[in-house]
Amino acid sequence: MPNPSAQKFKPIDVSNLPPLPTNPPSRFEFRPTERLTQDRLDAIIDTVPEGFLTSAELDLMVYIVDNCQQAIAWTDSERGTFSREYFPDYEMPVIEHTPWVRAPIPVPRAIEGKVREMLRKQIEAGKYEYS
Repeated sequence: MPNPSAQKFKPIDVSNLPPLPTNPPSRFEFRPTERLTQDRLDAIIDTVPEGFLTSAELDLMVYIVDNCQQAIAWTDSERGTFSREYFPDYEMPVIEHTPWVRAPIPVPRAIEGKVREMLRKQIEAGKYEYS
């Protein structure tokens, strides 16, 4: 049986968030970084319908996106994982049994290189790990 205490999530304290500025810097003063480039910021701004936000609201949005840019992933390699400190591994209950074995589906030789490269990228991104 799974351990019920291991399945509980720890609360995350969000009471110490800094207040939002009432006069954020202009979005035209934005300094691109390696993660949040000008093209990526423009892609985010382009999703906002024309006239939906005022100029000051757009400035605030750019300020928030700039300060929280580590929370946005544009590629798999930029994507992170949840901390095990706050989100423990899920334990699945199993019944003792003799597992049956089925042969894996073979990868065609014509695409074996592509499959290996895809798996290597997924491992580097943290999606998969060696067992």
